[in-house]
Amino acid sequence: MKLYKDHDASLERLTGKTVAVLGYGNQGQAQALNLRDSGVHVIVGNRDDLYRERAIADGFAPLSIQEAARAGDILLVLTTDESQPQIWNEQIRPELRPGKMLSWSSGYNVGFGVINPPPDVDVIMIAPRMIGTVVRELYVKGSGALAQVAVQQDASGQAWETLLALCKGMGLTRGGVFKSSFREEAELDLFAEQVVWAGLEAWFVECFQLGVESGFSPELMVMELYASGETAEIFTKMAKNGFFRQMTHHSTTSQYGTLSRGPSLINDAMRARARAIMRGIQDGSFVEEWSDEQAGGSAQLEALRAAAFAHPMSQAEGAVIAAVQAVSA
Repeated sequence: MKLYKDHDASLERLTGKTVAVLGYGNQGQAQALNLRDSGVHVIVGNRDDLYRERAIADGFAPLSIQEAARAGDILLVLTTDESQPQIWNEQIRPELRPGKMLSWSSGYNVGFGVINPPPDVDVIMIAPRMIGTVVRELYVKGSGALAQVAVQQDASGQAWETLLALCKGMGLTRGGVFKSSFREEAELDLFAEQVVWAGLEAWFVECFQLGVESGFSPELMVMELYASGETAEIFTKMAKNGFFRQMTHHSTTSQYGTLSRGPSLINDAMRARARAIMRGIQDGSFVEEWSDEQAGGSAQLEALRAAAFAHPMSQAEGAVIAAVQAVSA
């Protein structure tokens, strides 16, 4: 995998350009501030909400999304995936003209054909592999996050050079950017959300229930599973040392128990289910399901959230988390 770094990019491609950040959420704030601090002319478009107030506090004079889309040469579309189709149709698409550039940080809507940009604009993706707050923190420290990037449509013939310039302004070429596609980024995100993290979440809940059945208190199980911070530290060690090599930070008893018992916990039914979920991602079934859920007012999502927050593990964690935070304060 080739990583493109600072020496591969030049900010000159952004000279005289206005970058409009549409949506001032976590990624919007980070990308706007980093670009502005790199000397790029940045404007912000956001509806009248708390994010608009945040933009004002950061020294911007926010416009409506439609006004910013009209004024910008490069439009960073950073509203939520679910809000984008309506915003696109009503506020962004009417303001496009030949020669503009559209940039997304998620491949979902363009990759799955929910949004189809016109052929006379550049269409790119800059997807930091890090949450927005950390994208900003790394920039301030003089380093940068990794990012997955793509050129979907090169109407100008210079889309790649402009993409790299934006990445440099955001501090991402300090970390390194690598080529991908809108569809690949979207499918990989959905895979992580629906197979990797969904599997971990379900397994943690199962372990909580098994621990309580075995005589441990709910509070002790919450502490052991995640509240102590040890689990987060293990993931940090994985990122720094390697998935298996982080085990050298644990006892040989721990290493033997993990390596000898782990494979027996996965069975063919689980493998088949994971592959079925992946097929639903790649054939577009999930996109259709989620679109229908949104059209119906997201009632099932609200029911799932309510059930999760009412689970005994959620009920037990409040006092444990408060105690841990008090110790670390």
